Order: sequence, then C-alpha cells, then structure tokens
Amino acid sequence: MHLRRLELQGFKTFAKKTVLEFMPVTGGQRGVTAIVGPNGSGKSNLADAVRWVMGEQSLKLLRSKKSEDVIFSGTEKRPRSGFAEVTMMLVNDDENATIDLPEVVVARRLYRDGQSEYEVNKQPARLADVILLLAQCGIGQRTYSVIGQGMVDAVLSASPAERKEFFDEAAGLRVFQLKRTQAVNKLDATRDNLARSDALVREIEP
Repeated sequence: MHLRRLELQGFKTFAKKTVLEFMPVTGGQRGVTAIVGPNGSGKSNLADAVRWVMGEQSLKLLRSKKSEDVIFSGTEKRPRSGFAEVTMMLVNDDENATIDLPEVVVARRLYRDGQSEYEVNKQPARLADVILLLAQCGIGQRTYSVIGQGMVDAVLSASPAERKEFFDEAAGLRVFQLKRTQAVNKLDATRDNLARSDALVREIEP
C-alpha cells in the first residue's frame, strides 16, 4: 500500500481545498516526494493531517489544545471554517498486501459542534473499523508510518515494551492484537449483560 493522494480542506492552515498528488512507480522505481518551505508555512500540518485522518486522538501529538483547534480559525481576510476534512487515498500496488481492494480511501471530518465522521471508500465507518483496516494495510498512526521530529531518538531510548510496538506492526501482528482486544471487550460486555439478566431474574422470580 502506498500513499497516492492527500486532500485537505479547512484543516489547520489549509482553508481552501488543497490536493497533493504523490507520483506512482515509474520505471520500476519509486521516487521521493519532498515538501519545502519557510518556517510557519504549514509543512508540519501535512504530517498532522496524515496522523489525524488515520484516527489519531492525542491532541498533544496533533499539536493542539482542543479538538476544534484543527479547524481553520480564520484570518482578517478569510472567515473561519465550519469543519475540517482530510481524505487520504492509498493504492494497493503491493502483491503481498493482505486486502483485496485496489485502493483504500479514508476520510475524516470534524465540525465545530464536535460531531466527527469517518468514511472508508465513501461509506460511513467507525474509528475502530478505520484502525483495523489500516492495520491490515500495515499502517498505524503511532509507529513508523509517520516519523516526526525527535521520534528517532525516542525509539532509540524507548523501553523494550515500547519498542515492541514497532516490531509488532512491522511483523503484521497489529491486526490480530486489535481483533483480540475487540473479542475480549465483547466477552466482558456479555458477562455484564448476563450478570444484569441474573439479577433481574432473581428480582422477578418471586
């Protein structure tokens, strides 16, 4: 899976719709895309957008204090946006991919009233669905898919348990860990339902 397109609208400094196209493989080789610009031009906001659309919930990692900080706040010449939206297209050009879809388009939208929406290939989705699908694609928002400033030093100084997350994702184990967590949560919810049912039966039995 490789990143082909990134669309931003109303996200941080990207007030109007902005589309970034990443070149496909040519001549059997994949190129490198570099984004350059002066300080304050919004380069880091692109990395934040990738993290955000992949489901990142940590405001600290997104360099924000509250959720609506990712929505364009306006300027003297342009009013503030009512929502922030980021769409990421991944192309399945890897023969070893574990999914059958030719492309995966993930979108995230946040409104100023706090309402949040996720979409996968233009179909409504839950955050858990997005995270699981990206894990099947070998992508995660917390590990080596997005390497920010200071992350290399953090990896080198990480504890064995923290470093294990990187190896788990590289080995493709993240998918099974997520499914196991979902199954355990369902079992816990079922136990709670059974306990409530037993209590209700005892109450009405007389």
